[in-house]
Amino acid sequence: MEYIFKIFENEKYVKRMTIGFIAFVVFSTSFLVFNAFKMYFTKIKPMNEVKLIYEFKPDTIKYQAFNDTNDLGDISEKFLSYGVSYGVDVSEWQGHIDWEKVKATGISFAMIRCGFRQTEGSEVIEDATFRRNIEGATKAGLKVGVYFFGTAKNEAEAIEEAEFTINLIKDYHLTYPVVYDIETFNSGRLKNIGMSTITDNVLAFTETVGSYGYETMVYSYKDALSYYLDMGKLEGKLIWLAHWVNKTDYKGTYHMWQYSDAGRVDGIKTNVDLNISYFDYVDDEEDIVESPIGEHTTDVVFTPTNEEVKAVRKATIRTSPTAAIPNKLGTIKKNTILTRTGISENYSRVIYNGKTVYILNKDIRNT
Repeated sequence: MEYIFKIFENEKYVKRMTIGFIAFVVFSTSFLVFNAFKMYFTKIKPMNEVKLIYEFKPDTIKYQAFNDTNDLGDISEKFLSYGVSYGVDVSEWQGHIDWEKVKATGISFAMIRCGFRQTEGSEVIEDATFRRNIEGATKAGLKVGVYFFGTAKNEAEAIEEAEFTINLIKDYHLTYPVVYDIETFNSGRLKNIGMSTITDNVLAFTETVGSYGYETMVYSYKDALSYYLDMGKLEGKLIWLAHWVNKTDYKGTYHMWQYSDAGRVDGIKTNVDLNISYFDYVDDEEDIVESPIGEHTTDVVFTPTNEEVKAVRKATIRTSPTAAIPNKLGTIKKNTILTRTGISENYSRVIYNGKTVYILNKDIRNT
């Protein structure tokens, strides 16, 4: 013990020991950090990262996810099916687009802005390139949907935006949804407008457009879908997520993902938003393909029942009791009579046209 004390009394030895200890700590820490980074970039990151295409040139995608069809008919008469394909969304900011070149890259769908309401004023305006874009994209053989950038302060304005959209699209054949684009919160003309009110306005737009027979969808960015909008009210709606990353960590359900705002696509001179769609439309419900990574809710417990119920509104019927996967069979009209054979916390199992389907409990009541 005396020997140890003498060592610590010797300033030279203390300095050497201190330097040695610091060197050991630095070396050990550097070694651990280096190996942690090495493991992340060589093993963990490649395993979790989604490899996305940010630049589309001719024949970038060697296959078409779906066969294009020239069949006419309202989109609401088709059925929602699983599938993955790449697409763009465009507006007047992209200028003149050569849609034949876009098609040649393998891009298979286009979401086209049809109009917008000002963020500071109140005027509703048609996108300057809407008609040229939808006609060009359709002629080139792309599937087309539209979106309206909304800033409705109340239900009346949301319905006005919806009717404005309907008047623009009524003469065109859509093969993708009509989208309400909401990304302005507590600023501009929406300053001090509550999130509940904004969600109600989203519903007013989509339900008004839906009443004309169109499939509808809601677009917003990750934080808005996570914290601002009342997603409970939007249950069952198709969701278009904007999150510009290689791998999104958004926990909610989404059916289309805008993963970049800086894509380069042959035929478009500017940067353009790039999207992945996880759904398509088929003509026969027997052709529906469920998502291989979707939630197959076999664990939903139904209490047996046998009673007559009717729809209290136009409602969605599904092949399984969840909105987490593309499983929409279509819609039924208000007052449609059904036989309920089971009930769970959120869904009822019912018989419709001799087929077992599922419907939200809130959409039906006893006769």
